[in-house]
Amino acid sequence: SVGGETITTRVYRQGGQEGGTIPGPTLVMQPGQKYVLKFHNTLPFEPRSPEHNVFKDPNVSNLHTHGLHISGESPGDDVTRDFAGGEGGDFVYDIPEDHMGGTFWYHAHHHGSTFLQVSAGAFGLIVIDDSADLGVPTHVQEMDERHLVVAYLDPDVAGTGGDTLITGTLSPTWTVNGKVNGDVCMPPDTWQHWRLLLADRDAKEKTVSIGNGCEVALMARDGVWRTEAPKQLASNSLVLTGASRADLAVRCSAGAELAVGGQTVANIVVDGSPNNAAAHPFVAGKQDDPNRYEYTWSANRPPYLRDLRFLGAGEIVNIETVNMGARTINGSKFDMMNPTFRFTDSAIQDWTLKGARNHPFHLHVYHVQVQGDCGSFEDGEYYDVISGNCNIRFDLGTSPDNPAYAGRTIMHCHILEHEDQGAMGWADVKVANASGPPTFPIPSDSNEVYDMGPYQLGDPPQPGPNAPSDLYVTAVSTSEIDLEWIDKSNDEDGFDIFYSTGGSNFLLRGNVGPDVTTYSDSGLIANTEYTYQVRAVRDSDVSDFSNAATARTFENSGIPTMLQLRSLTVGTVSEGKGLKSGQAIVVVEDDTGAPVTGALVTGVFQQSWSEPAVSDPTDINGSTTITTSEPQKGGVTAGFCVTGISDGPEGLDDWVGEICDPYPQP
Repeated sequence: SVGGETITTRVYRQGGQEGGTIPGPTLVMQPGQKYVLKFHNTLPFEPRSPEHNVFKDPNVSNLHTHGLHISGESPGDDVTRDFAGGEGGDFVYDIPEDHMGGTFWYHAHHHGSTFLQVSAGAFGLIVIDDSADLGVPTHVQEMDERHLVVAYLDPDVAGTGGDTLITGTLSPTWTVNGKVNGDVCMPPDTWQHWRLLLADRDAKEKTVSIGNGCEVALMARDGVWRTEAPKQLASNSLVLTGASRADLAVRCSAGAELAVGGQTVANIVVDGSPNNAAAHPFVAGKQDDPNRYEYTWSANRPPYLRDLRFLGAGEIVNIETVNMGARTINGSKFDMMNPTFRFTDSAIQDWTLKGARNHPFHLHVYHVQVQGDCGSFEDGEYYDVISGNCNIRFDLGTSPDNPAYAGRTIMHCHILEHEDQGAMGWADVKVANASGPPTFPIPSDSNEVYDMGPYQLGDPPQPGPNAPSDLYVTAVSTSEIDLEWIDKSNDEDGFDIFYSTGGSNFLLRGNVGPDVTTYSDSGLIANTEYTYQVRAVRDSDVSDFSNAATARTFENSGIPTMLQLRSLTVGTVSEGKGLKSGQAIVVVEDDTGAPVTGALVTGVFQQSWSEPAVSDPTDINGSTTITTSEPQKGGVTAGFCVTGISDGPEGLDDWVGEICDPYPQP
């Protein structure tokens, strides 16, 4: 229960313990050590959905170590690796010897269920031990620590992406360490080190404040000691994103409140006698000086956090712009096969963020240094979530003592509703001398086995129909490809045929009945490569996919003969006041690749909307944007099926078929 109310949800728990907690168990790690985390998903099994950039897979999960400077490749902090219910796998975290100590966190990060799971409690704190950080005064290290996870729980996400688990009487509320309006007890006039996490699935900035009975100073942000510490917070308040951490020095002489956005989330209760008088956040000997905040100390920063504001002669700088959108980064939705950036040379990365004020930017693996004051983000300070249109820099392996991490580096909007629906990208890092993925340690126990997974936990899930095999495809014209496969199941209700023009983001193309093993796909675009997969369907169960098979349609003679569906993009758009409309963008061209003006696109919205079929003509660019007639509130999702394209220029045959995004579930 939370605050006397009930919630059934998905949370993390330590192996061997009964029941989970909100927040999950705190992970404490040491620089220079290797850790293996055995991840076991004990939720009920549900087949994964091949849909992409939509809410889905409520019981598929994983774990992201937010803010750690470690490899983003498997078996490390690879968020593209996930586990269905009843599956497990092992992560390896190599914490560098020079990793700065600090406050970090972990949370669920399966693309499609991140919003659902984090909103309802799937997160916890990480502390990298900072007791050996050079430059931090002893009396700072001696302050008693408090871990405060200030988190917004939103049970109203129930039902998102097919969820059927989240239930209870709890209403959306702020919590502190899992309690609603609980007490934070501390002795009077005693400095404490508060490691505070603000965890909210909506990472837009919020003001965290502590009442007037206390004195508050800022020592670190997002797991990085300030350039100069401590910084006095004269108003006892600090602006944080919903994914940020702050290391605060706090002492109170009287009771006070801890608040977020002006709403009290916990009561600070002062009781007992002062203690630990030698501990404080100031320069030695200045703790009682009226001008004590004018004297500061500086922790030694490792090479990956060096000051990049003043570069030396000859340093290579790579300049990029990152445009953050509600469902896109740089105009594109997340595609695991196509990176946002490719980096083959070591360089200082100099990026300009746009749209990040409304779509907070988070980069995995690397902290970023703000160049020039930018709203609440200070010049020269390092952060891992930026909610502002700032200029940022980070060092991508420009020195031997600071190698880059090879492979995939994820970036995304930390409004998790947006991330799940496409506002995510990645950089493909292939610079010389980059560090590779971590390796499993040699087991000290002969019975210990490490496995990247996924492996089965206990009894395997009940299987669906057997997957078809030996899919073979052949192009027979400029607009048609024939498919043939082997039926390996004897109890299917039929087969679903999926296709893609890029090898990922598969869309449902058609269906056939049981025992049918051929399909002719017509209405295709000339000289275009198509990749297909087929799966068997039985009731609500589906098989794994067949092998993928690819063919290219014949080249066109140059004379257009038919209408073609070039692309279909579906999402939701805000109408204000919590209302959203479904939106489908359809692009039409002829079979030579030229856009077609005035073609009539017909289709129907699905998922959260049930409306009559609609038709709309294309513009001069061959595009039409179709919007639902009525907006809706809540965690809605939109689907759209194009069912026909007609009335093109004379001589062009109509397009006949059905393409859906996302495809309907059996």
